[in-house]
Amino acid sequence: MLGFLINSVLADPAEEYPRLSANESTSQDYEIVKLIDGPIDALYQINNQSLFIAQSNHDLWKINAAGEVIDHFSTSDLYSSGLILEEEGFIDWVFTRDKQQKNYGEKIDASGYSEQQLLDAFNDAEIVEFLDKNDQGSAYLYQNGKVNLLDISNQREKITDLVYMSHNIRREYNIHQDETEINGNRFENYNKKPPLFAFIKSQSSLPRYAAITGYEKIAYHRPYSIANTLLENILGAIFVSNHRTREFGYEVGYSHMELKIKDQVLKFSVLSDEQYSSGRSHDINWLDPDSADPTGLKFMAVNYRRKNLAELNERSLLPYYENDIGLYVLRAKTPHNQFAQTAWQLSYSGLYSYNPIWGYLKFVQTDLAPAYYWFRKSRPLPSSAIMGDYGRRADIVSPILKALPKSLTFNWVDFKDRSFRLVINSRDALFYNPEDTLVAVKLEFDSAEMEQAFQKLEKMPGLSQLTLHMVEKPYGAELKVYLQNSSTQVPLKKFHFDYQEQAYTPKSPHLTQSDGQLELFAAYEDSLLTSEPNDFLEKTQELIEKGELSQFAPQVSYYFAQLSYQFSINNALDENTVLMDFYFEKIHSLINYNQREELQHKNLIVFASQVIYTGSNTNNPVLTEKAINTFVEQDFDLEKETDRAFLFNVACYYARNHVKDRMLKIINRAIALGRDPQTFLKDSDFSHYWQDTDFLDALKPVAVTAP
Repeated sequence: MLGFLINSVLADPAEEYPRLSANESTSQDYEIVKLIDGPIDALYQINNQSLFIAQSNHDLWKINAAGEVIDHFSTSDLYSSGLILEEEGFIDWVFTRDKQQKNYGEKIDASGYSEQQLLDAFNDAEIVEFLDKNDQGSAYLYQNGKVNLLDISNQREKITDLVYMSHNIRREYNIHQDETEINGNRFENYNKKPPLFAFIKSQSSLPRYAAITGYEKIAYHRPYSIANTLLENILGAIFVSNHRTREFGYEVGYSHMELKIKDQVLKFSVLSDEQYSSGRSHDINWLDPDSADPTGLKFMAVNYRRKNLAELNERSLLPYYENDIGLYVLRAKTPHNQFAQTAWQLSYSGLYSYNPIWGYLKFVQTDLAPAYYWFRKSRPLPSSAIMGDYGRRADIVSPILKALPKSLTFNWVDFKDRSFRLVINSRDALFYNPEDTLVAVKLEFDSAEMEQAFQKLEKMPGLSQLTLHMVEKPYGAELKVYLQNSSTQVPLKKFHFDYQEQAYTPKSPHLTQSDGQLELFAAYEDSLLTSEPNDFLEKTQELIEKGELSQFAPQVSYYFAQLSYQFSINNALDENTVLMDFYFEKIHSLINYNQREELQHKNLIVFASQVIYTGSNTNNPVLTEKAINTFVEQDFDLEKETDRAFLFNVACYYARNHVKDRMLKIINRAIALGRDPQTFLKDSDFSHYWQDTDFLDALKPVAVTAP
């Protein structure tokens, strides 16, 4: 009982030094923010650029120069070079952000190569990996976005597949001194080039910019029971001449940490104990890119202290530090945090999603760029952890924000061999998909309701959560949305929504191995990142002049769809107009549009919707009419279309041009597919019809009933 009482005394750190997990450590220009919730295996830097990859088991998270998570990928086939090598192809997402598998080049028989010819082939490649698999030895040579294969089966004995983390990397790079899920290999007497993708070394000692300035004792930790400790000491004293008396325990507490950057100080507290040294031993691993990173980002990681909770009664310490577990960054404050608004974070609970949930937020302040987020599926557990309630499900990988949200888009996956019904605000959609159901939902918040909700929480301590709660129902699920903190929950009821069965971002087709296609893809990537279409359009023009563009029709339609979609998100409407004018003038007649090509059709639906949106928002009726004349009047059968966003935009066009019969027909189709009727009553394009009985009859909702 005494031991229980000792280990149950919880204390909060001093207000001046908030817990690290509270995300309240800020200065005038800087902030410490939790990027990833859960234990981190390793952190990598890409070719000395200001791009980083954090790894947790099979999950990879890409972090940009501003210290923001910008992408996620899950794989068990990552190699120490940064390539992802799968059975049927490779993925170079680490370097390009492209998640699509690309085909390997034709395998070349290298059995007749001399030793020098073989070394020359290895050295000519940017990256080389070696695999001994299925009784074949192969060299994978990565150069200019391609992977060519050499058959070196006659030298299989020189290939060594490594458990890459087993020795020096486990000691020096893995953040919690364990194995990392990464593959490696070597070829006898060959030294690989310095990698384009390198580990950032972690250290537990304090870096030059950090200091411990104080300590608060919170408990006395007892690794063993009092009875066991007494018995061991008695028996040891009797039977062992040089027995050292075992201590009954040691104190644990919060170390007060201060980080100094450019004469500004950021303060926080983290669990410490004095078991390991005379000084206070904190639980942070520091990952500092140092001079290699011009942005000055500093990373910190907190992990589980032990793999096995039964070891040294570790379970009793979890309440003091488990919330702190994750990857943090010290960075310049983002524009989204430079407001007086209550700090908040997005969270998800309820029905499980079989893929990570991801999406983006837009804000009332129109000059703010969208904020992207991902939810983890679950917090990984150490491999040797005892079963039971070890660990907890991770809450979120989402930015801390202060700007008022205007809209939210998220993608969620339910694997059910049945039709699936999603209910939101007493309205529903039925997805007739016998396989996995991918749902993309867009929520448009009521600004007055959202502002009032934040006002109710602004004087309360702690971080607020904008929560998406998916409640399982016999017929599918119901989505509930509310703003909450530790003591108060405010339901949100006035938001409007749209949704579709496919993600708002269309799927990319597989890349071919054509040089022209690879160059076009590289230009597309540059334009996607910069929101400038010129590089992409110049490369497209080159392919037109060579007569090569038509063979890439599915890819080209994808690129235009993705660029137009991303430009709209970033409010780059002038750039979008340039992109779209180029398409209608030079592209559409060359790509041999065929509605039977499902992927190309989906991409062009997305593109057409963005053209109508851009024309409307730039007062450019000529651009809008190009979309109507090209797609709506010729290529698409509106009675068969299921994209609600596209149908809504077409209905807006007909409403503005007073084509009532077509407008009503499309409204009926959109409502039948689950479009929220309130969106037609809020958009001023329909204001002329707000008192029209035919219009109002078309908006009558369908009652929600379980199947």
